[in-house]
Parts: sequence; structure tokens; C-alpha cells
Amino acid sequence: MTASFILPEGDQRRLCAILLNPPLRRATETISHRNLLAALPLTGCTDLRLANLIDLQSKDQVHLANIVFTESDLERSRLQMAAAIDEADEVLFAWGTAKVAGTVGKRLIEQAAWVRERVNSCGFSQVWMVAGTPRHPSRWRQFVGPEKQRVVGNSFEERLAKVLAAHESGSLL
Repeated sequence: MTASFILPEGDQRRLCAILLNPPLRRATETISHRNLLAALPLTGCTDLRLANLIDLQSKDQVHLANIVFTESDLERSRLQMAAAIDEADEVLFAWGTAKVAGTVGKRLIEQAAWVRERVNSCGFSQVWMVAGTPRHPSRWRQFVGPEKQRVVGNSFEERLAKVLAAHESGSLL
């Protein structure tokens, strides 16, 4: 999935956001998508492309932990992630910080390791994350909300700018 945020300068740069898995509804209708759009100018990008560690929809992590997926599902997800990373100017890790239980959780850890290796092999020296973790964009507003007092700012965008940062990709393995 892609979304464009056109800037007059004409310098189009693509952000690849690696998420956990697709939502049950259209991605463009989610708070995650709106939050990712807010991240575009902070990363110097104008276009957004989404990819997922596993390309199977679920309503939540409990449901995801019980999904049965095959090697072909994993391979399909890797092909989609590879295409998104290959076309990217910047990469954002945003699959979440919560652990998924059981066998599915172990496979997701393997997928995340594969993504890190792919990003490094494609020559990305840095990747973007919120507060140094692959925090899911559905949690960004909560994380930087004024009630938490983690960061100060008059708007979500101002507070996000203080926690969304590039990190050396080689140090993430």
C-alpha cells in the first residue's frame, strides 16, 4: 500500500514502514495510517509504503497468536517486504513492542531478524523508530500524549518529532 504526500519541491522520497500485520479494514482508514502520514515530513519523505512482517489480517494479537500460517505465507510476506525496502529511501520499524505468544511469536521474531538483515544488505545505515523501539503507530499518540509527560510540545506532531529518530541499523542485530 502506498500513499503520497506531495511537496512542491518535487523531491519525492519514499518511507517504507514495516508493520506487524494488516488491519481488518482499509489501512488508510486507521489511526496508524494517519500517524504515519505525520511522520513523513519528519523523515524527509513524501510517499509512504507499508509492508508487514506477516501479511495475514487479525483483529488483535490474541487472534494473531492463533493464526495458522504456512511457509508460503512467510515467503509471500518477505517478497512484499523486500520490494518495499528496495524501493525505499528511508525505512521505519513499526511492528510493535508487545510479544506475540507461541509459535507465531517465534516466527515473527524470525521475520523481524530477516527484515534487519535485508535492510543492512540494501545499504541502509539507519532506520527510523519511535523512542528507540519498533513501536506500532497505533500507539504513538498514547506514547507522546501530554498526560504521560514523556515529551513536551503543543501538538502530536511536535511531540512525535522529539521521539521519532534514526538509529544505526547495524546496531540493531
